Amino acid sequence: MKKMSKVLLAVAAMSLAGSVLANGPITIATDATFPPFESVDDAGKLVGYDIELAEAVCKAAALDCNIINAAWDGMIPGLIAGKYDALISQLTVTDARRKVMAFSDIYERPVFRFVARKGAISDTSPQGMKGKVIAVQTGTPMDAWVSKNYRQSTIKRYDGGSAPYLDLAAGRADVHMSYEAQIIHSFLKKESGKDYELVGPRLTGKDAPEFGEGVAIAINKKNSALLEKINQGLASVRADGQLDALNKKYFSAE
Repeated sequence: MKKMSKVLLAVAAMSLAGSVLANGPITIATDATFPPFESVDDAGKLVGYDIELAEAVCKAAALDCNIINAAWDGMIPGLIAGKYDALISQLTVTDARRKVMAFSDIYERPVFRFVARKGAISDTSPQGMKGKVIAVQTGTPMDAWVSKNYRQSTIKRYDGGSAPYLDLAAGRADVHMSYEAQIIHSFLKKESGKDYELVGPRLTGKDAPEFGEGVAIAINKKNSALLEKINQGLASVRADGQLDALNKKYFSAE
């Protein structure tokens, strides 16, 4: 009987791991250093495209969600360890990431670009940027791509998504790579970015595997029921026009 009880307990534990817990909210982590997708406003509130999308998805899926700010380098390990139930932070879907976490349906396909001081960079090829300092956020698709292709450049890595712009503006970096939309709306449209411009080609996942298939919500691989719920919510938000409205609100002037 004791052996049978242990088996039943194990089965029950596995069942719970694959279901949305009824008690308590779903914890969704985001790295709020990447405006306009996620940031903290002057009142200390999480704001941005991904925040509003997560709230809409949770409402549509009837999920009680608690969206929290977390350090980028601890988010994926935290999801795997069960500290977080899901992540929304412009996470691109790649084969490597699929091995350690599950993903919702894709809701965005970003474009990646370089940004530099006007007139400073005319050739963004690896040879053209030999000896240049490239700023990227660590552990991102941009980091993976420049690390692979720009081995004759100096690559400076930063924990947050906003920090590279400080070194770019201060002349401690020659060029920065990020999401085109993020560069435009968090830097070029501001006074600090008036002397800078997008340079080089527009790149997507079709150009390099490092850029991934698109952006999605990440979920703990054990929680298949939560994945299903989030996909249902995302489908509803897409079908009723909320996703289009968010795209228009944040990026219509792009």
